[in-house]
Amino acid sequence: MSLMPFVVAVEPDDLLALNEVVKAGKKAEREWLEETRKTYGVQFLRGKALSEARGMIRTEFRRLRERGKLAGTRDLVVAREVRAELKRRRMDGEYDPVPAEDAAVPGRRVGTGPQHYGRNGEEPTKLTGRMYVKLPGALGDQLVRACHWTSAPAVTALWEWQSRWGDGPEVIFREAQRSGAVTILDLWCAAMAPRPDADAILQKAQLQAQVVTTGDIIRAAVKRAIR
Repeated sequence: MSLMPFVVAVEPDDLLALNEVVKAGKKAEREWLEETRKTYGVQFLRGKALSEARGMIRTEFRRLRERGKLAGTRDLVVAREVRAELKRRRMDGEYDPVPAEDAAVPGRRVGTGPQHYGRNGEEPTKLTGRMYVKLPGALGDQLVRACHWTSAPAVTALWEWQSRWGDGPEVIFREAQRSGAVTILDLWCAAMAPRPDADAILQKAQLQAQVVTTGDIIRAAVKRAIR
């Protein structure tokens, strides 16, 4: 089975709690295997009968993992909850593939404002932990497609907003500071930059709230797992 990797920013406490859920899942798997081996009488079998019994146990073990009934690894726990979260949001339907020109674009997509990174305004992010997880290929592809097409209308509108209002004076001035020095030209550009009114700022925030990222879904899946 192919796997699709994701690296997601998470709250450190959530990651610790998830580790405890995985630990409990491992214990449940061990207990299931011990009980099932007893049921099949594995300790009394030999030769072909033993091989067949072990094969049936492995098959049932895989089936229960695929159904989410057993989950003794982080990947299995998160995959189970990602499926549930996509279903809850009604994002588990069919979607077209992500256009190649969009799939190839690196970095953050437009619209992923502060709320996607665990902060408000200039407050520091709460998402200081990093979680590496591998989802089954079909589920990972569903996640990527669903997020892309669910967010597409808001992303288009945000590009239009950006074209109209630009970066704004605050962003221009901040970028100049990051470059090491603020010049007279920087100050002039900041002063002449268009300033969105209150309605435009509210519109941008509303559009940003409609953008759903793969990280949003996976973080929500982690919250589901640990609650």
